[in-house]
Amino acid sequence: MKQKVEDVETLKEKLFAQKKKLVIGMFIFLGIAVLIAGFYIYNIKQESDAKELEYEAYKALFQKKFSQAGDLFAKAYEKKKKIIYLLNAGYSYSLAEDQRKAIEYLNKVANSDDESFSNLAKFKIAMIYLKNNEKQQAIKTLKEIVNSRSTVMKDVALFELAKIDNKEEAKKYYEEIINKFPSSELIGIAKEELQKLQSNN
Repeated sequence: MKQKVEDVETLKEKLFAQKKKLVIGMFIFLGIAVLIAGFYIYNIKQESDAKELEYEAYKALFQKKFSQAGDLFAKAYEKKKKIIYLLNAGYSYSLAEDQRKAIEYLNKVANSDDESFSNLAKFKIAMIYLKNNEKQQAIKTLKEIVNSRSTVMKDVALFELAKIDNKEEAKKYYEEIINKFPSSELIGIAKEELQKLQSNN
């Protein structure tokens, strides 16, 4: 009889321990589920806020409020880390003639791993340098585009280099456009400019 009472007590203890484990397991599961749901809702909210800021930024651009547009694109990037927001912020600040801010945001894109966007940003930076009569900085930046793996903006960078560098270098740049980018929209102009340079020798 005593053995049966002990067995019942042991069984109760085991059941209580299992019940406790089950309750703890359920709390852990619910905690993880709440965390995942919270993260998902937060992510959707951030995406929604970024889209709203993007819309307001384009509206400001349309109204030629360029500095405001730049600020809104920068805020959109804080909500959702999309590189296009940084690029648009840089372009907007450039239109607002705030070259310091333009270069700051464009450099963030230029230093990114996405060479397509990076080259777009570098080209805009080079154009800002040219506008500010910083020819050597412009040449350096354009050469970075030419030496990158991506073909985005390469033909345009070569064309700009040909326009601002010496005649001998210009010939090389035009030839490179003709030989490496036969489907470029600049091919016709590159051929004409190369002919002019060759006939002037």
